[in-house]
Amino acid sequence: MIDACLACNAEVFAKVLNTRGETVRFGYRLTKTPAGWKVYDVNVMGAWMGEVYRQTFTVEIQKSGTDGLLKMLADKNKRLAANPPQSQQQR
Repeated sequence: MIDACLACNAEVFAKVLNTRGETVRFGYRLTKTPAGWKVYDVNVMGAWMGEVYRQTFTVEIQKSGTDGLLKMLADKNKRLAANPPQSQQQR
């Protein structure tokens, strides 16, 4: 039996001040799962990251096929694991 959910998805929008005192708008999309609410997309400065990645992936698939996309992602993960961004190194 499939559970019917009338409010399984939500979008939340907020404004925060960055360290320079500027307002930054962002949002996120959530879906309700048996384990609780999970974020599945983030909007920063008007761009939904899921859509941005979809466009990037489409270009890579057209250029190199799905194997090329998987290689690009694996290579990127290896680079990030070997040299994490400064913000992650300080955690």
